[in-house]
Amino acid sequence: MKTKKEKYGEISHSRRFGTEQKCRDYLVNLRWDGRPTCHKCGNKHLNYFLTSRNIWKCSNCKTQFSILKNTIFESSNLSLVTWFKAIFIITTFKRGISSCQLGRLLEVEQRTAWFVLHRLREVMKDEDNLILNGIVEVDEAHFGPKIGEDTRLQKAKIIHDEKMKKIHGLSNKSKRFIRGVPAKRGRKKGSTKEVLAQKKKEKKNKIERIPFEQDIAVLGMIERNGKVVLRALGRSEKSKTKNSIYPLLTKYINSSAIIYTDQWNLYDDTINFFQDHKTINHNKHYVNGDVHTNGIENVWKHFRKVINGTYFHMTYQHFQKYLYEHAFRWNRINMSDREKVNSFFTSIEGKRLKYRELISLPKKPYKLTAA
Repeated sequence: MKTKKEKYGEISHSRRFGTEQKCRDYLVNLRWDGRPTCHKCGNKHLNYFLTSRNIWKCSNCKTQFSILKNTIFESSNLSLVTWFKAIFIITTFKRGISSCQLGRLLEVEQRTAWFVLHRLREVMKDEDNLILNGIVEVDEAHFGPKIGEDTRLQKAKIIHDEKMKKIHGLSNKSKRFIRGVPAKRGRKKGSTKEVLAQKKKEKKNKIERIPFEQDIAVLGMIERNGKVVLRALGRSEKSKTKNSIYPLLTKYINSSAIIYTDQWNLYDDTINFFQDHKTINHNKHYVNGDVHTNGIENVWKHFRKVINGTYFHMTYQHFQKYLYEHAFRWNRINMSDREKVNSFFTSIEGKRLKYRELISLPKKPYKLTAA
């Protein structure tokens, strides 16, 4: 006989964390096992609560300390009831939630809701500490907005093309549509040896025309019927190299694992780092016995729905955080909603994010290390 799953929705969550006192009591039991502990001297005995300021005072060293210290809630003007509601939403909503929609639900401004979401995503960074075992499917994909549907990108492309035009002149594509551009004919003066040397010198000193690319390359690694790790590689096809991919493979995948990939020859040397490497030819079939990459393809399918349905504009500098969020929910797909919320609270310590740190993140491509 099947047992009924526990139903845990917004009503149950509000009943559980409906008041500020209930939220504080939960954090006290979670962080201090029910006994408020001084962070300075470690005293747990007879620390008393100052109701006027919602803080404790140590009975030994007289230090005042708060349950919110060194957590994502530190120095926030929002109530814990509001924070706990936001946690329920971001962990249980299958496709995530935009800052505009969250602002309406929490009755706060959009910029406040945006900051709240990013502070919650700091907790989800723990998905970066996984080690995958057994059969691991590896694949890469590209994500980005459609220029034809985004006027901001169209304006950015015009500015980019004008800069490239000043440096390199008209592109070959532009010359086809412009009449009156004289074609270069005839060979350069000098001997054949001198001409070849001149061409080689010009080619060496030539600065390449930078294409306008908005797609972000992402590497995905998923344990068969298990957890997933997603890492942004950078913009353009040039970011997909051995120097960027192999350090990630060795960092997140156990050396005793078996790697399943497509037939891209970049993965040929993975046999030197892992127990075995098997490939699937997608031109012929997508499944060959137990060899396939359908697991990671399924992750890509759901992440595209997240982008198209919820996060229409994801900036490059914050893109990795959206990957952490998607991996967090994916890795808890078999948990109940109550368990998802509880698992989030276990990692709230030491994850405070200040606003000036958030907006000052570098816009350069991610630097990858084999840590």
